Amino acid sequence: MPAKVDIGRILTEGGRQRIALLRFCVMSVQMEPVFVFLTQEYHFQPTHDAALALYDVFCAPDAPARIYAPDVLPPRDLRVLTMIRLVRQQSVQMKQPEQQELDAEVRISTPQRYLFDLIARAVQDDPNGGFARLSDRFDPQISPEQNLSDGRMNAGQRYFLNNVWLPIVRPRLVSAGFWRVATIG
Repeated sequence: MPAKVDIGRILTEGGRQRIALLRFCVMSVQMEPVFVFLTQEYHFQPTHDAALALYDVFCAPDAPARIYAPDVLPPRDLRVLTMIRLVRQQSVQMKQPEQQELDAEVRISTPQRYLFDLIARAVQDDPNGGFARLSDRFDPQISPEQNLSDGRMNAGQRYFLNNVWLPIVRPRLVSAGFWRVATIG
């Protein structure tokens, strides 16, 4: 087993190791590093669609790829949800110009660049969370498949890949501007 791996460094530096890590995370249904990576991408272009996709896919109570960060996600913590409600309202107004005239009191602005940083930090700092476990398990010198237990996906992992990631999560993220995940899967 490899020494502890710096997952944050791999996500930041990019290259083949990042692609392998993201593929492994999807294959093993460990969404926390994927969320952290996409949060970093969101910093470069914080759009309404991107904010809504990150929240709806990873943070909402019924999110298809919900991450594990219970102390900073609804229903325990409502800060991000409060901001997302405003982003969602503004997004609807942007798509319906005639509604803007009726609802003139809501000014449309760019979503906060650091909207998801609290959650990303909580995921990275949790000593018992998926991010920490991954740093103990992932070996960047071998393929994502080889990193899986027994070198292959189990039935639950295959189900997630084929019925959640490929048809629901990945298209939603790509359509929101996260084009780097288009080939992950």
